[in-house]
This record gives sequence, C-alpha cells and structure tokens, in this order.
Amino acid sequence: MFKSFDGVQVLNDINVTYEPGKCNMIIGASGSGKTVLLKNLIGLLEPDSGEISYGDRKLSTMSYNEKMKLRQNIGILFQGSALFDFATVLENVMFPMEFFTDWSKAQMRERAQYCLEKVNVTGSDDKYPNELSGGMQKRVGIARAIALNPSYLFCDEPNSGLDPYTSILIDRLISDLTKEFNMTTVVNTHDMNSILEIGDKIGFIYKGSLLWQGDKNTILHTDCRELRDFVCANTLARNIIEGR
Repeated sequence: MFKSFDGVQVLNDINVTYEPGKCNMIIGASGSGKTVLLKNLIGLLEPDSGEISYGDRKLSTMSYNEKMKLRQNIGILFQGSALFDFATVLENVMFPMEFFTDWSKAQMRERAQYCLEKVNVTGSDDKYPNELSGGMQKRVGIARAIALNPSYLFCDEPNSGLDPYTSILIDRLISDLTKEFNMTTVVNTHDMNSILEIGDKIGFIYKGSLLWQGDKNTILHTDCRELRDFVCANTLARNIIEGR
C-alpha cells in the first residue's frame, strides 16, 4: 500500500497481515506514518495504490451498503476516548447500537451494561464523561468499541494521557478482550511498555516504510538499527522520568 500527500510519500509499500486473537501493533516515532496507516485501514483515507482486504473482501470494491455492514463489525478506540460530553456513560455505549441496529431500548441498555461490566465499569451509568477519570473514560471508550461485538478492533494511542499503572491496566484489558472475543486488534502506539506487555505481532514503521516485523519476545534482540534506536530512546526517556 502507498499513500502520499501533496507529492510527499507518507506510506511506502506497506505489506502486512493482521491476525485474529492477537494484539497487532503498529509502532514508530511521531510522524513515521503509523496514524496514516491506521486511517487507511479503517477507511478514513484511501491509499493511492494497493489493496486493503478484510478476509477475502477488498475495501476498494465494496459498495456503500457493504461498507456500512463492515463498519458494524469494526470497533474503534480513539486517542482521546472521544466520548460525547452531553451523553451519560450508558448513552455513550448505546450510541453505535442506535445508529446500526433496530434493537429496542431495553435490548440496547442490556447490551451496554454487559459491555460496561466487561471493562469493569459499574455504578456509573448515569454519570457524564467529565465526572470520570482518564482511565475510566478509556474503559467506557472500550465498552462502546465492543458494543456491537466486532470482529475488528482498532486502537489509536490507547494509553495517551494515562499514568503508567493505568496504562498497564488498559493494555491488559485490551489484550484480554481480544483473546476472549477472538478479535483482530490493531493498536497504534509508541509506548514501549505497551509493546512489551501485549505485542503479539509488531510492525515497526520508519519514515513510511515497514522495516521490521516480530513480537514482544524478539523486539529487544533486533538487528534493525532504526528499531534499536527507537527502543533505546523509549527506554532512556522512561529511565529519566523514573530517576534511574
């Protein structure tokens, strides 16, 4: 897959397969092209050339109705959770059901409460997002993302703005749900803690190219110089923050 903006190549010959039941991670420094890749994967952008396939279905050849049906099968966790400030926790989780299903209010409420229990958020149905901590907002965002029982889950910087302890909890929650529901989960991140915690399959993007693929068990022993620099930079920053 290739993608450029105003003649500047942003993605260059990206060829990768994401697997169900695994946390497939897109990693790289800011500006490397990983967010552009994620936006192409979920259809917010279109590649200049190349194909994006969901199973045996090519995104570029799908009709409008086929794309709408596919989107019902995709959950997205946005970087800032993207909860609606004017809606309660329960209403936020119910939103995709109101948009994509003809379920009754009772059915939507039951499903929303089930999803909130899955992410360990109880007793907050009538609260508004500004009444929740950042970690709780992420959990509600995950509950909304899995509301329609999707086969695909895309997460854009899920730990952005969270403290290290809460970040680990969110990582493990995403990993546990991925395996429980056998979802194909794709996580866009530059957080080494996340990478080493849940990186079942990892693709390293450098200046728009996919330079390395592996997993959390092999990333620390890579021969890829650019990836070693990325790992060392993350480790150094973490050690400075922790006063080591």
